[in-house]
Amino acid sequence: MVSDVFSVLSVSLAHSIVPGHEFLLDLFNFVREKGLVGLVPELMQLTFKMASVGLELSLDCLDCVKNAPMFQQTVNPNSTVAVSANHKQYNHLNDCLHSLRLSTAAHFPEYLNLAHAVVEIELCTKQEDWKRIGEVFRSICQSSHHPNQVERISGRITIALLCESKDKLSLPFAAFVETVCQNEGEDSLIKSFVGRIGVSLMLRYHKTHQWVKGRRVVEIMSTSKVSFTTLKGLFGNEDGASRCYLVTVATELLLLSGSVEGALNTLRENKWFLSSSLWPCEPADLESRTHVLMRLAEKTSHRDTLEVLSNLPGIKEPNDLIDISRYTPLFKSHLQVCVDRLMLPVASDTVDFMLSKNLAVEHSLLQTLLHKLGKQNIWLRAREVFRRSLSVGYYPGVSAPPGDMALIVPCELGEVELALAFEMFITVNASVILPLQETATSSLSITLKRNQSCESEYLSAGSRLLSAACIPQPKIIVHYTAVNSSQEQVFRLDVSTARRWLRHNHLWASEVWTH
Repeated sequence: MVSDVFSVLSVSLAHSIVPGHEFLLDLFNFVREKGLVGLVPELMQLTFKMASVGLELSLDCLDCVKNAPMFQQTVNPNSTVAVSANHKQYNHLNDCLHSLRLSTAAHFPEYLNLAHAVVEIELCTKQEDWKRIGEVFRSICQSSHHPNQVERISGRITIALLCESKDKLSLPFAAFVETVCQNEGEDSLIKSFVGRIGVSLMLRYHKTHQWVKGRRVVEIMSTSKVSFTTLKGLFGNEDGASRCYLVTVATELLLLSGSVEGALNTLRENKWFLSSSLWPCEPADLESRTHVLMRLAEKTSHRDTLEVLSNLPGIKEPNDLIDISRYTPLFKSHLQVCVDRLMLPVASDTVDFMLSKNLAVEHSLLQTLLHKLGKQNIWLRAREVFRRSLSVGYYPGVSAPPGDMALIVPCELGEVELALAFEMFITVNASVILPLQETATSSLSITLKRNQSCESEYLSAGSRLLSAACIPQPKIIVHYTAVNSSQEQVFRLDVSTARRWLRHNHLWASEVWTH
């Protein structure tokens, strides 16, 4: 027991936690009362260490230690117990102490408390009394100690909490936090140091692939409302961890321990944080985040996957080091899955996001999406996708200048795309169509442009165009008229049916196709 105390006090001195001379006297009296003569050399060595780190010992303390019979017996050359090493050690101690500034008025109760705390932490660790360690920690934080001293105690507690418990299922950190964080505000000193302890534990468990333990640390801090991602760890090799990296580590701990929802919530709670002037991150941090998000995207729902992909590094906050075109295959794959599984609203949002970020959308996939949206009567989404795609150049062959009364469409368009092109054509010419008299001879022409396809495919496109005229509500009438000089089919859109369609749909159509 006493030898443990010496060991722990040596550790505390190594951390510059200096007990007071009163504690030294208490320890000396204990040794004397118990008749533990064999520990006198250790007590002398401890006194020497305390003096070496700057303890101002009082004259009373020195006299009590030096003149005590046990010390005299131990260092007396004529004593059968003494050895020359002890004599030299005593002389060394005596020289050192006399070289210090002695003060009879110097008292260090805060150091005494710290030394007692170190001893108690060590004993509680052996007894696995994590709640008692929490009580000791609260006591230290609530007294008037310098933050550096609290930091050293926190480091000692972190090491204690990493000890392997006899109960393999328990996590020492849980009982510790339960005791410490009762009735504590979010910005308290206690929660700040609890967060730093948690960060160090989290990084350690991540490094050693102890995913479940790491997950529980993250969950405990989240439940206790400890803002751990804005804190540093307690050990030197953790100072370089950026906030981005801490968020990533917490996310990965949750993900690899099976808590997909927890991983998502951690990212959302931290607003998918990557970098700021206060918390800059390194390229390696961005790569780590990318890998974690890619793994997370494979395990989430379709809607959540889009959210994950939308927050890949470099997308929302452009970064010169990241070419976001590298993400195109990920978005394409997600879009394909959504279209195949008829998750059409998510697929529409995916296309919209890709177009907004200049990520290439495969035309055949876009066409399939529009076809399925039309067949499912999701026309609002279909119009949004077609209009947006048209505006960024995905349908260069479609031309309907306002007032020209002429529409040009490429022959590869599907029925739904043709129907949407008709809606747009009628709407942009509304100011001309609506005033026309019923007997007016004006007409709306539609030209079906050729491509490199064979004649049979081109002819089938003509049939598809006529069928597409039946899709709008109310339907419009289109007639085949002739072949132009370029051997392209020309059609006529009946003006009266176009006017009727406009009267039914003018308000929303104007909003969609002319803004």
